[in-house]
Amino acid sequence: MGRKISTSGIYRLALYNRYISDLGKDDSDYVSSQELARATGHTAAQVRKDLTYYGSLGEPGKGYEIGKLKTLLTGIFNKDRIRNIIIVGVGNLGMALMAYEGFKSQQFNIIAAFDIDVMKIGKSIEGVKIHDIANMETTLTDLNAEMAIVSVPASSAQEVIDKLVSAGIKCILNFAPGHLNVPEYVNIHNVDLSIELDRLYYLLKNVE
Repeated sequence: MGRKISTSGIYRLALYNRYISDLGKDDSDYVSSQELARATGHTAAQVRKDLTYYGSLGEPGKGYEIGKLKTLLTGIFNKDRIRNIIIVGVGNLGMALMAYEGFKSQQFNIIAAFDIDVMKIGKSIEGVKIHDIANMETTLTDLNAEMAIVSVPASSAQEVIDKLVSAGIKCILNFAPGHLNVPEYVNIHNVDLSIELDRLYYLLKNVE
């Protein structure tokens, strides 16, 4: 699975993966490109193009065997093993993320959290210990963390990102607003909730 996938392609494949994982059908059953298209908001032609990229998986008149499709997508996303992640920033959003059960079902394991609040440091939430963010780089050397979720204020986000990069973290999901600088070898995905709300506001105005 050494193929290079575009960001939009990764997103579509992730949607297909979630849909068939939640489908509740036997692995020997089939799912059509039309069904995948309706469920994920794309066209059947796009679904076929995405999946044909990995070989002739579909069967005429039947679609895709669910078991084979699961195996393909598991290999693409390398979900054949658990990935350890940390959360930096244990405010309302951070605590909600720590309680999110979906991480476990997707092979992600939250192994530690970091914050500056002395009232939280040393305590555990959902079985995850909260560490002092000031000691994050040192603490991470003893942890087998591969990814980080950042939910800190914008004013401290770049400093936190720099510490994560220095500690060897190469994949970051960032909820802090604003532009953040990372080296080219670090993958960062930014989720700016205010921007997403602006998009929804625009769409709402145009349907009123």
